[in-house]
Amino acid sequence: MVTLQYRSIVAALLMATSAAAHSQSTSSPQPAPAAVPGYVANPAAYTFPDSHQQFRNYLYSTFGPPAFISSAVGAGLDQRKPAPPEWDSGAQGYAERYGWRFGMQLVTQTTAYSLGALIHEDVAYHRCACAGLLPRTTHAFVSTLTARTSSGRTVFSVPALVSPYAGSFTAVNAWYPARYEPADALRIGSMSFVFKAAGNLVGEFFAPPR
Repeated sequence: MVTLQYRSIVAALLMATSAAAHSQSTSSPQPAPAAVPGYVANPAAYTFPDSHQQFRNYLYSTFGPPAFISSAVGAGLDQRKPAPPEWDSGAQGYAERYGWRFGMQLVTQTTAYSLGALIHEDVAYHRCACAGLLPRTTHAFVSTLTARTSSGRTVFSVPALVSPYAGSFTAVNAWYPARYEPADALRIGSMSFVFKAAGNLVGEFFAPPR
């Protein structure tokens, strides 16, 4: 029963992420097809974002509603375990867990977009130009490790692979108790792909098209 309740909370927060994304996309005074990751006016007519657009994508991914909501979800799950057990189960413990989750998100997104700009990859998520449950679900999962090139091709992305571990290693070393080791950072970084895939699924199926 408790597990079901937590799943319901997570689902509700992910849906809230979708609603918040749609709200920001429709209220923006500058119509830009790829301004919000997960939204493409015409997926078949992909245009590689310029530096200004990539920076807007970075700001949205790092400081937009999905970043705050996913940090809240992660902190809530950590609170339930509790992880780490050295932090209490009250408001202070939740604040610490939220802070380190948001810090990890900040480093992860900064690494992904910086490396993406360096090697000319668009690391933002774009909805599939396909139809059907299985193809779109596959696209959401595959996109956790892929990016678009300037030619529009989808390729395996080093920034997508490296950035979650940059975030987890930084967060564990900066905020977690001293007893935690690189193996713990590796485990947490690997789990980040689960959150990323969940966010992709929300963007793929629940975020209203523009």
